[in-house]
Amino acid sequence: MTATLNYVVTTGDHIVEWMEDEGINAAELARRLGVTPKHVSELLSGKAPLSHPMALALESVTGIPARIWNLYETNYRGQLASHTANEDLADQYKEAKAFPLAYLRKFGFITASARDHAATVRQLLSLLGVASIEAFWATWSQGSVAYRRAAVGRKDALALATWLALAERHHYGLSDVPGFDRVGLERVVSELRALTRDEPMAAISEAIDKLREVGVVLCFIPPVPGLGIHGATRWLNGTPVIQLSLLWKSDDQLWFTLFHELGHVLLHGDKELYLNGEKSQVEAEANDFASELLIPAGVAHLVPATRDIAGVRALADELGIAPSIVLGRAQRETKDYAWGHELKRKFEWIPAEGRG
Repeated sequence: MTATLNYVVTTGDHIVEWMEDEGINAAELARRLGVTPKHVSELLSGKAPLSHPMALALESVTGIPARIWNLYETNYRGQLASHTANEDLADQYKEAKAFPLAYLRKFGFITASARDHAATVRQLLSLLGVASIEAFWATWSQGSVAYRRAAVGRKDALALATWLALAERHHYGLSDVPGFDRVGLERVVSELRALTRDEPMAAISEAIDKLREVGVVLCFIPPVPGLGIHGATRWLNGTPVIQLSLLWKSDDQLWFTLFHELGHVLLHGDKELYLNGEKSQVEAEANDFASELLIPAGVAHLVPATRDIAGVRALADELGIAPSIVLGRAQRETKDYAWGHELKRKFEWIPAEGRG
């Protein structure tokens, strides 16, 4: 053991205190207990655990109830285990540094200081829902949950796993989410479309509530630097969970990404992890779902092909959607992104240190 254990009070320390008060030595105590001097020596040093029969023997010799001696032993072994665990956690810090610790501190997911290695690792493991870094790799690469294995098979595995784990933690706190209602979701999707015109923060809050009523969890997790993922969809315990990062921070991108993820819920299976921005057939289908929902193909020709703010506003009014969404489509189709920014509304994450 290291010097950090010097201040831990052993059961033997309490026995020694009684011996000093009574003026007896270890040899005398051994005789009274009917055990060997070696056993008493190991008991006093904390090397030998205090058994329940020995606690009862001490009660007879000292007059102090056995439950008190058992309590001393329980406290000592607990402190010993805690210190051993802290040493083990500190030893894992080198591996833990591969995770986005600065990001987790910035947004308050980890509150331990960078100097406190053991506490940092403890909080990271708690966030990931594992007991050790080794257990993380076993859980995410070999476990029964398919999307976790897919996440680990990437070069940005640790950043992605961290981002996904944060949404899992959010989901587990919503134990009373009703069962998934597909028909209800199809109805809610059209209601969400109209919400795009409202003040963004209020609209998103209403969207979260509406989706929850039909068994869909929507949560927002800040983007991990360098990860480059705007949204993800997967099913946890029968519940579709959508998480958005607000990587682009504008309302048109937020709404398009949300409807893209809702496309996954309605069009695709419940066994996979769907990451917005990847190139695949299912991602293309989700993009088409969002595009058709917001600006149907039958009116797509009306999207301005020039820097026509009035035209953007007029089409948005006709469609009943936010002007920023029409602007975003116009910009993508013309590859001209240098205009119309006054139509877009921004979202900003507030780091932990900046929250009032």
